[in-house]
Amino acid sequence: MDEILGSNEIIGPNEMIVHLGPQHPMQPGPFRLNLRLKGETVMDAEVELGYIHKGIEKILENKTYLQGITIVDRICYLVALTNEECFVGCAEKLLDIEPPERAQYIRVILEELSRLQSHLLGMGEFGEFIGFVSMFMYTIKEREDILTLIDMVTGARVTHSYLRFGGVRDDLPAGFKEKAIPVLNNLKKVISDYEEMFNSDRIYRERTAGVGVLTADVAKSLGVSGPALRATGVPFDIRKNEPYLVYKDLDFKVCTETAGDCAARVQVRLNEMRESIYILEQCLDRIPSGPIFPEGTPYSKRTPVMRVPAGEVFHRVEDPRGEMGMYMISDGTDKPYRVKVRGPYFPTLQALPPLIKGTTVADVAAISGSMDGCTSEADR
Repeated sequence: MDEILGSNEIIGPNEMIVHLGPQHPMQPGPFRLNLRLKGETVMDAEVELGYIHKGIEKILENKTYLQGITIVDRICYLVALTNEECFVGCAEKLLDIEPPERAQYIRVILEELSRLQSHLLGMGEFGEFIGFVSMFMYTIKEREDILTLIDMVTGARVTHSYLRFGGVRDDLPAGFKEKAIPVLNNLKKVISDYEEMFNSDRIYRERTAGVGVLTADVAKSLGVSGPALRATGVPFDIRKNEPYLVYKDLDFKVCTETAGDCAARVQVRLNEMRESIYILEQCLDRIPSGPIFPEGTPYSKRTPVMRVPAGEVFHRVEDPRGEMGMYMISDGTDKPYRVKVRGPYFPTLQALPPLIKGTTVADVAAISGSMDGCTSEADR
């Protein structure tokens, strides 16, 4: 038992080892939390990774570039479009092509809608973890409206295979803006409702304020990114710091808090949803007419076999949970020679042990949930 936690301490008579995961209702996903408990207090903790491994990287190396778009959807089903953006972005750098402006706007629209639905589900699940069960019922209802908008464009709710090297598969359907605006206006109102429900609830405040405090120094040393990092006061967002697509032309704020606790991480996501709505409104107003695929190139959005010039590249984008990066090597054939994925959740998982030591078993769920526990990308 001692070796499981990497500790030389002897487990005392009043202590025990408890395993949470990989299929625990509190912590679903491809990892296990090993806790050393004394009563209800967590004395030590360790994260064990590597369960339910999909082998995504090796699969990508044995598929054509076009087939790979479908595969990266499965890295994390909640952020399929962001994964596509990262994979397609790597190939576009190697091909030295840039999507037309209209295609870039369409990508931003879909990826911000994806951010909204991801945050809605994450906050709903977090509410369940701390006993605020009705919050999931509220957020899942609004999430359905967002998924309907995405479905209008891509034809799918979860996995899309929509982006193409140099553009997108299809244009926005007629009437999309007219359908989207009422959904976004309603979401503005309900985000404020969520904020009021959270902050006016005594149990929520007691279970989140000052609980699971992550400092900026620890977050940066572990490579934590996304809302968990910004909740420590660090204003790092790849959309601002290393803008891609048309983000450099859009007006939006990088949302930060300073407390670094569970409440701060939830507040960052609430504010980020507001900023995503603002981004979407700008895109719907400004989107230009024109092609959705570069003209005068030898590449087609449906080219089944496409040879990519030899070279290597790293490309990263802002996933709803932080930095999603891919390193790709091309040997000049129709398949990538190597693909390595740097997802946002591996570093976030590494931050859990120091946050939960000294807390109670009930706090483990709150802390893990506040870090936004979609861990399917961690089993790639």
